[in-house]
Amino acid sequence: MNVLVAPNSFKESLNSLEVARHIRIGLKKASRNIKVAEIPLADGGTGTVYVLVKALKGKFVRIKVSGPLNKKVLATYGIIPKQKIAIIELAEAAGLKLVPEKRRNPLLTTTKGVGELILDAVNKGCKKIILGIGDSATIDCGVGALSVLGARFLDRKDNQIELNCKGLLNLNRIDTSHIPERVKSAKITIASDVKNILTGRYGALVYAKQKGAKRTMIPVIHKALRNFKEVILKQYGINLDTILGSGAAGGIGGAMKVILNAEMKSGFEIIKAIVALEEKIEQSDLIITGEGKIDKQNLYGKTTKKVVDIAYKYKKPVILIAGSITKDAEIFYKYGVIGQYSILKSSVSLKNAIKNAPKLLEDLAYSIGKNSEIVSPHVYY
Repeated sequence: MNVLVAPNSFKESLNSLEVARHIRIGLKKASRNIKVAEIPLADGGTGTVYVLVKALKGKFVRIKVSGPLNKKVLATYGIIPKQKIAIIELAEAAGLKLVPEKRRNPLLTTTKGVGELILDAVNKGCKKIILGIGDSATIDCGVGALSVLGARFLDRKDNQIELNCKGLLNLNRIDTSHIPERVKSAKITIASDVKNILTGRYGALVYAKQKGAKRTMIPVIHKALRNFKEVILKQYGINLDTILGSGAAGGIGGAMKVILNAEMKSGFEIIKAIVALEEKIEQSDLIITGEGKIDKQNLYGKTTKKVVDIAYKYKKPVILIAGSITKDAEIFYKYGVIGQYSILKSSVSLKNAIKNAPKLLEDLAYSIGKNSEIVSPHVYY
């Protein structure tokens, strides 16, 4: 029995490498006859660096940079020396995980540290940057990061604005004359599967609440994003609301596309190609995938559904494992899913589930492995 374990990360708990490892341990304890291959996945958010560095046999770099609250944090990124590629996660320098819940305020958080990571990579000779922008705590349209890379964001008196969402209210023009040539010539690829535009009901505001925005902040953020869009339209002739994904991670994707000519790509598609996911699924008897939470929303562009779609194409059965699974996720049974399992039981609180996720995952995988009706080479179609 060849089982492919291909999960995404469990946010604020385990990265996808850890999730895959603990599922494998549980399955192997259950039966020696189960052959397990691990393909940890990511979509531009947590785990992207680890997944790609492992796949491409790169190395890790750890440096201190400015965090989202402007205090120093230790951040990790990856370098693939032969190809001169750097793989960076925005979340390492400006992620929600770096801001205590009581201090979350997207009007004030900054992406400054993201620019410091990019600059460090460029200074180390990297010619290509893959920037995963998931799980951000920011809505600053990347002005923090871009200012470190040499761009200047000026008000009507030609003074630098505050480098956060609040500062965008005063933005009048952008000066890019001080961006170094080595930064301009670097090829930046933005890895994200978020399709939101910058402004409006379905823009960057969609994620404001989870970043800590109070109801009174929403009109201010809306005004700040509209002003940034108008400055870009006036100066570059580009309407950011015509670019899918321009509102991802608080607008940093769209800003980098316009100002640094960055390319925007699906984070999942980048990783899918590098790890040869489709070929591995075709060669397997059973696929186990999942992420922190599975609900009906996973049908819309999330990693779990994309794995399920590939498996469905090759008529391979799928088991979903998650931190929590809502009732409306039953719709996945229409797409070749034969089982859905959650580590969050009625007797376990969310806090304890996050804390004990490794053991809970191993126990759950062991139970699945012992279920001969599920883990057997049946023909499901």
